[in-house]
Parts: sequence; structure tokens; C-alpha cells
Amino acid sequence: LYKVATQTPKVLPHMRKQRFVTTFMVTALVIVALVLSGTFLWFYLRTEKLSMGLVHQQAQTLFRQIVLTQRWVTQHGGVFVQVLPGVDPNPYLTSLPGLKVTIKDEDGVRYTLRNPGLATREISQLANESGLFTVRITSLKPVNTQNSPDAFERDALRKLENGINEVSKVDRTAKGVFYRYVAPLYYETTCNRCHSHQGYNNGDIRGGISISIPMDKLVDEMKLSRLYTLFGFIVVFGTMFLILFIIARRFMRELSFAQSELEKSACTDSLTGLFNRKTAEIRFKEEISRHIRTGEPLSCLMLDVDHFKSVNDNHGHQIGDMALVEVARIVSELSRQADVVFRYGGEEFLVLLTNTPLQSALIIAERMRIKVEEETANLRDGSLSVTISCGVVEYCDNESVEKFIGRADAALYRAKDNGRNRVCTENAS
Repeated sequence: LYKVATQTPKVLPHMRKQRFVTTFMVTALVIVALVLSGTFLWFYLRTEKLSMGLVHQQAQTLFRQIVLTQRWVTQHGGVFVQVLPGVDPNPYLTSLPGLKVTIKDEDGVRYTLRNPGLATREISQLANESGLFTVRITSLKPVNTQNSPDAFERDALRKLENGINEVSKVDRTAKGVFYRYVAPLYYETTCNRCHSHQGYNNGDIRGGISISIPMDKLVDEMKLSRLYTLFGFIVVFGTMFLILFIIARRFMRELSFAQSELEKSACTDSLTGLFNRKTAEIRFKEEISRHIRTGEPLSCLMLDVDHFKSVNDNHGHQIGDMALVEVARIVSELSRQADVVFRYGGEEFLVLLTNTPLQSALIIAERMRIKVEEETANLRDGSLSVTISCGVVEYCDNESVEKFIGRADAALYRAKDNGRNRVCTENAS
């Protein structure tokens, strides 16, 4: 192609394309970020909810086991255990009339009675020493002051009396994080022996079982899970960003190429690669404006392939096209860097010569005519020779583009009328 790439008329910057790609990238990234954030957040919250659900289920299971243990102890009237160091009779039981708290076997070994409340406390001590959990019976009206509720248990017991089935919370203390759980303990007829003086009726809530489960290990695992989730989000989002960036970059290149080809096809002739007639009008206006500003001379020449219809008729359109391409090549090679060559229509070519007076333009045109005649002499194995006729004019102040080109066309017809294969001005040969 001849001077197409370096002399394309100015076009608007590709801001629209860049804005489109930027908007696409930002929109895609926002959508991906929102979808991934929502997915990972749902996954994390779901995992956290399942973990807390397992802890809650563990607390419920412990509560049921304690209730069953107390019921078994109560149904058997209490459990006697051997009196050992640290195992003393329950002072609250010794005050109950008619209740035998201490007994001896045939060997004189002493045993003391353990009621459900004390059995629960001692089981809790073993579990607490093992770091498993803590269980205790508590009540708003405790018989044993050691069973008095703390602030959380007091609030939970009041909620239980108001119809709440169970109360739980995560309690963060200086000793660690604990899952606190309280469920109601109902008054039964088997409770009369120890609690009849408190005025409870069968089915009343006489207190609750308070369970405390250490959560430090679970909290650490949840923190680690949060970090893994965040890391996974970063990796997936980064991968998606990279993929979108690569796609957008490739799309940008393809779009740039397509736009370049579109712009090129809009201003160039598909056969010769020269600028087309529409582009000629634009460039002529630009150069005339520059001439008016600088005062530099401006000339143009219009050339036409002689007897081109006969070439097509006698040798075919394919050979005719080949002749046009060859003429375009020669004219472009003999043009200077600042000159612009156009295919004006059919077999007509137009050359805009910047900073060139008429006499210099005539010299350039004559070189083109001679070169075309010499280099096309052997087309089609010597059976075809192509010549050109050329009209040359210099721009006159205040004339329009149409008049400027029209004078060159008139000079071209003068060359044809004078026998073709020659260069003429509008007034003389």
C-alpha cells in the first residue's frame, strides 16, 4: 500500500472505544466481585451457623443427659456414696425431717446420700477438671445458695418463666469464650421430699440447668476458616480479574485492528491502496488552509491512463486492474513524503503537491509519465504498454477545492486532446 499508513487523515481519538472497554471491565469486575463476595460470605456464614448449631446441639444433648441422670437418681430415692476425704454429708439434707442421710454397712463402712442437685454438681466438677463443660442447677429460689444464678442465668430464668423454651449466648470473658445455655427444670412429685416447702406445683418451673461449653478452640478454627475464606476469595477474584484483563486486552487489540481497518476502508481505495475521492476533498481543504496561513505554493496534477477502456476490452478487467495497480505504485514511488496520491475515480489519479510551484510540479509529472511508459512496456509479455496523460495546475488564491481540481481536470483533457501520453497545464503543453 502506498503512503496510506503515514498519511491517513486525522480522526478523533479512540476515546469511545477506550471508555467502552473500561466500562466493560469495571462492570464485569463489580459483578464478579459482588457474586464472589456474596458466595463466599454465604459460605462463611453458613459454615459459622453450622458450627454454632453443633455447639447448641451439644448443649441440648448434655441437658437431656443431665435431666435423665437426675430423674434416675430421684426415682431411686437418691444415691448413697462412700464417705471419703472430701466426701461429706450434704448439710441441706440433714436438716430435712425423717430423711436418713448417712448409713453404715455390715463392715461399718459409712455412706452418705447424694441428691440429684449434688450429683449434678459433682459430675460438673469432673467435667470441668477435664476441660469439657460445666453444668449446674440454678434457681431464682435456690435451697442451696451455691446454686444462686449469675446475671446471665437470672435473665435466662426470667425468660423461661415467661414461656421461652431455652436461652443461649456466646459469652466472652477474661477466662475465654464460652457457649452458655439454660433450659427449664420442671417441678415433679418426686421433688416434694426436698422442695415441698417452696410452694411449687407439679409442672412449675423450679429452676434451670445451666451449661457452659468452652469455645476457644472453635473460635480459633472459625478465625482460621475466615482467613481461608478470604484467601480463597482473593485467589478466585484475582484469577477472574486476570482472565477478564486478558480477554479485555485481546478484545482491545481486535477492536483496534477492526476500527483501523474500518477507517482505512473508509478513506482508501481497495484495489490500489491509495486514498479515495472522499479523502481527497478533506486533504485538499486542509492543504489549502495551510497554504493560506503560510503562503507556501500548492500544486496538483491529475493523470489518466490512456485508452483504458481498450485495455479492459482487449485484455480483460483483471489485466486492467493490474495496470491500475502498477500505475499507482509508480506514481506513489515518485511522489515525495509530503505529497499525497489519490485514486480519484476509474482510471483517474490525483496527486496533491505541497510546497510546490507549477514548474516543479511539471517536472514531477513528466518523471511520472516517463516512468509509467518505461516500466509498463512489458506488461502481459510485451503485448500491453500503458501510458498516462497528465494535467498540472497551481493553486490560485480564494478558489474552492472544486475549482482547483476542475482546472487540473481541464489541463488533463488538454493533454488528451493534444495526443495523450503527455503533460499539460490548463493553458499550454
